[in-house]
Amino acid sequence: MSRPDERRRTLARLLNAGGEYSHDELRAELRLGSVRQVRRLLGELRREGIPIRERRESKAKLFSIAEEDRVVQIPAISFTEEQILALAVAAEASRAALSPTPLGAALRQAFDALLKQMSTQVYSFDSEAEAAHWHFGAAPSVALDPEIFRALATAIQDCRRIRIDYFTASKRTITTDRPVEPYGLAVRGGSWLMVGRCLRSLQMRDFSLAGIQKLQLDDEYFIRPDEFSLDEYFRPRFNALSGERFTVRLLVEPDRAPYFHRKKYHPTQRIIESRDDDRIVVGFEVAGLEEIRAWVQSWGIGVTVLEPPELVDRIGKEARELVVRYAMRDN
Repeated sequence: MSRPDERRRTLARLLNAGGEYSHDELRAELRLGSVRQVRRLLGELRREGIPIRERRESKAKLFSIAEEDRVVQIPAISFTEEQILALAVAAEASRAALSPTPLGAALRQAFDALLKQMSTQVYSFDSEAEAAHWHFGAAPSVALDPEIFRALATAIQDCRRIRIDYFTASKRTITTDRPVEPYGLAVRGGSWLMVGRCLRSLQMRDFSLAGIQKLQLDDEYFIRPDEFSLDEYFRPRFNALSGERFTVRLLVEPDRAPYFHRKKYHPTQRIIESRDDDRIVVGFEVAGLEEIRAWVQSWGIGVTVLEPPELVDRIGKEARELVVRYAMRDN
């Protein structure tokens, strides 16, 4: 490798490490004889597509690479064919969830770079064609503001408080300058959510990222409880909504029972009773009734709610209203 190439790589490595340097500091680091040589190397990196930022402080210009644009050099790694296939499938599985975020394009670029490195290898499958062989459902449909997403990810990583302007769809209201301690991000029911402790209500809340209209990083930091777990937080949910805890029991007809034997629709699902007529009783422990109500109704007459009374009454009332509505259509 020639000396100029070596210095150009050293310069790229310095900037990708997160440093911010003036012309004179770079000249000293690279052991160059003049600032003019530093300018030439910076220009070469920019022509290669490296987004070098500059800002003026006092009389000096400072050069750096933004955190989201830094490149980390990973030493050569050997993969088995099965591992490459697993990575290809994982990239496709992640695409649906990540496509509305800045991470969607980054994932695609990272996987393309990996495939390019592997292009000299011969496999029994075409890794670039694997996307056509797998389907993982539709992506969340609302594109997210990339600046808000990145700021939120940083706040979660650093345990830093934020203030948000938030639109609550169910109430059709906007709250401004709302202080929140962000604990984590999740995709539930096709929606990106932030889980955080609202400092106005002093309660854990879910915030749809699509509803965050403005986000500001605070100067205050917080301590996330060691016992907090996103998996446990969402465990009682049927989908995205939270609420009061309920025990739900369903009577499942014989033609629907096999579905409950072979598939677990919720982590708490259990078969409580198998009856002589081939009907079964299935139990759940859930947070809130709204989502399980809609899910139960999707089974039609194949599933009957036994408890709680609140859910029995709600579905019974809606069924009676539907009878009246459809009877009116015949008149």
